[in-house]
Amino acid sequence: MNIVQKLINHIKAAYPCIAIQTVEEKRAQADVIAAIKGADRKVATWSASEGIVYLDTASKVSDSTDLLDALRIIHSKPKDDTIYIMRDINQWPIERDPVAARVLRDAITDAPERGCPIIIIAPEFRPMKSIEKLVTIIDYSLPNQTELTEIANNIAEGVSSKKGKPKKIDPDVIRALTGLSTTEAENALALSLIETGAFSPEVIYREKTAAVRRSGLLEIIDPDPRGLDAVGGLENLKTWIIDRKTSYSPEAEAYGLPAPKGCILVGVPGTGKSLSAKAFGTALGVPTLKLNVGSLFNSLVGESEGRARDALNLAEAIAPCVLWVDEVDKGFSGSSGSGDNDSGVTRRVFDTMLQWMDSQKNVFLVMTANQVEHLPPEFLRKGRIDDLFTIDLPHLVEREQIASIHIKKRGREPQKFDIAKVAAATDTFTGVEIESTIVSAMIAAFNDGKREFTTADILAAAQNLVPLAKTMAEKIEAIRRWGDGRARPASKPQEQQPKSPNVRKIKS
Repeated sequence: MNIVQKLINHIKAAYPCIAIQTVEEKRAQADVIAAIKGADRKVATWSASEGIVYLDTASKVSDSTDLLDALRIIHSKPKDDTIYIMRDINQWPIERDPVAARVLRDAITDAPERGCPIIIIAPEFRPMKSIEKLVTIIDYSLPNQTELTEIANNIAEGVSSKKGKPKKIDPDVIRALTGLSTTEAENALALSLIETGAFSPEVIYREKTAAVRRSGLLEIIDPDPRGLDAVGGLENLKTWIIDRKTSYSPEAEAYGLPAPKGCILVGVPGTGKSLSAKAFGTALGVPTLKLNVGSLFNSLVGESEGRARDALNLAEAIAPCVLWVDEVDKGFSGSSGSGDNDSGVTRRVFDTMLQWMDSQKNVFLVMTANQVEHLPPEFLRKGRIDDLFTIDLPHLVEREQIASIHIKKRGREPQKFDIAKVAAATDTFTGVEIESTIVSAMIAAFNDGKREFTTADILAAAQNLVPLAKTMAEKIEAIRRWGDGRARPASKPQEQQPKSPNVRKIKS
């Protein structure tokens, strides 16, 4: 059901007040006006700059830019079939003005008798307690592909009429525009024409990246061209994600395969959970977005749930994509309780995410956690995720692969080092600790006459590092024990993996 029909139904059902949350005021107002006329009502608008205006006659009822004056006029008008659209009401601190609060409540309470709700359009609208149950909040979606195609066609026609040649609208252009607002899409298309003389998906994706960053809700992760090759070991997890790439093809959809839902990666800190999540986007050929759960929480009532909805809707608008939720165990560890510590905010944000997980499509959700026992069991249910993987401390062959990856990352040939000795010396080290050891070896060599670092430097650095598995032995062992048998191992057993090609025998 489109937004116009949804609004028509709400109007005919005599809803007292409808608040439409969007930054696209112009597009939203056009849809609201279409719905009001579709419901056979008249239209009037109020804004802080224009006062009250009847659109049918283009006549001003009042020049007043004061909200209280406008509300008094609206409430005192004879009962007729006029619906008022309020555009700047969110700018007024109504909860601190008892007279305005009273008049607004009276106007909303009387609205059902006329079958004419008051409609509010605002980027955000959190009603005060006295009218909270009377206001229906509707989140206005970003333009769909049909609407984006119309926007692109309008711009193309304008250019064609001036230059005498048509601009082809490639499907890749429309896919690139997905997730942008009307204004952002128009700006991106216009910029693409100026820079390239055509509609370029590359330029549009660049502008989309900027738009996502401006939202402050999601972070776009720059893709690592190495993809899964940046991850040492974890062969079971790599095979699993590669198998799911085919599920995004048209052939898979025709076959009846659903789009993958995602997975949860749990286990010891520093063993490659975040690195794997970053690599998934490259492996699947889609962008990777990161959601920081902590950034959703706000002190204002209702704000946190709204930010969660906005972030998840934005991810779905940009789909197909990977959505990485880091350290989800910390963000939602209290959601199974009563919520007394934060007035139930954590639970409400958690419920918002669960509802989205049940219905979302084409967003591959990757959640990482150190201690999955702190997660609510609702997260682990099949249908919301596809699988739960546990990532343990790397075994010998994996440590060889990790050391080779980090040496090569720093522009050196792994074959010039005794990788077998490095792997043996880093027993119980995490991947991050192996990387830290190599960096420490480079620092030592650089400070020793800027010479090249050697295997001996790495071994010396490993000798000086106390791994987390020893520093926090009890906690790390508890994490490892939990994963044993409860989750799918991300690594193949050591004996099932081939030796790293960079391992050479050292003569005694």
